[in-house]
Amino acid sequence: MTSLHATESQSVSFVELFFDLVFVFAVTQVTALLAQDLTGGGVVKALIVFWLIWWAWTQFTWSLNEADTGAVVVRLLTLVATALAFLMAVTVPTLVGPWGWLFSISYLAVRALGIGLQWRVSAGDEVRRYAVKTWLLGSSFGLGVVAAAALVPPDWRYPVLGVAALLDVWAALRAGRGEWGIYAGHFAERHGLFMIIVLGESLIAAGLTATQRPLSFGLVAVTVLAVAGTCALWWTYFGWAKAALESGLEAQPSAGVGRFARDVYSFGHFPIIFGVIGFAVAIEESVAHATDPLSLQGSVALAVGVALILGATALTLRLAGARVPAIRWWATLTLVASVPFIRLVPAWVALAVVATVTVVVAVAEPDAGRVEAPTEP
Repeated sequence: MTSLHATESQSVSFVELFFDLVFVFAVTQVTALLAQDLTGGGVVKALIVFWLIWWAWTQFTWSLNEADTGAVVVRLLTLVATALAFLMAVTVPTLVGPWGWLFSISYLAVRALGIGLQWRVSAGDEVRRYAVKTWLLGSSFGLGVVAAAALVPPDWRYPVLGVAALLDVWAALRAGRGEWGIYAGHFAERHGLFMIIVLGESLIAAGLTATQRPLSFGLVAVTVLAVAGTCALWWTYFGWAKAALESGLEAQPSAGVGRFARDVYSFGHFPIIFGVIGFAVAIEESVAHATDPLSLQGSVALAVGVALILGATALTLRLAGARVPAIRWWATLTLVASVPFIRLVPAWVALAVVATVTVVVAVAEPDAGRVEAPTEP
């Protein structure tokens, strides 16, 4: 049997980028879902759907990390998963409709391909195979509940899928104790590229909304500030945080690699990307009503969305053993506390406040973070 295990770290392949682009489309579907229902219940529903989409993506990120992406079978499996992920994304708006069961079926197929690829790549390595087996057995509970979601009445689908998401967390906590082999550079690059694409998509969505409206001072101001804020967010992650996270992963002892990758990337990046979703929703509302105050929900999406990006990144940096400058913590708290103010001013002013805070963080932080070497357990 030909080994599909990569003998050394690889750069992200074109087939992986193609796969990621489809998943970013799925993220834009979650953004639209949240924009349509910016209530507490709507946020919970968006979180559940985004968790499942994120978990399907992160499953393949782990699977392809050690796989030889130059092998024909790996490319074919990834392309099949890409097609299924596209179908999954298309069905997000109809989750509680007659065709909502198709979301569960396509999701199950993507996960099955990812786990199957992991199993095949681990062939010949009993230590890795045991970790994958633990993950497979733990995941079977959540996948079984997702299958049940395809059979229940539409109104029950979100609660059932929420249970599946909780079971995913349990399975990951259980499997993360195993000994995993991870190429740090490739793993960090995949997450970084996903972050770039999601940030870019938030601007594309705002741009599409802007082109449907006549030019005005407010629209120009919102557009410029949205770009400035997005660029500053890019800098707060890629200026030094990405490198610090990657260094932390590289420094892990073999027994701690799986746990670190799970906590810092699979768990830790979930709120970061969800923060980008909230930011994208707020930008779209700002573009649509540039000179009017944002709704309370829009104000929360704007300030708390950016606070999530900054704060969750700070938490992942701490988990990685990096020193997090105090300015990032203060900025996170300031943004949350600013909600009562920014809901009273025009949308472009609110965006100016949030963009200014983010730019201050980007400028004030150092170019690199110091990562403390982990200690053996």
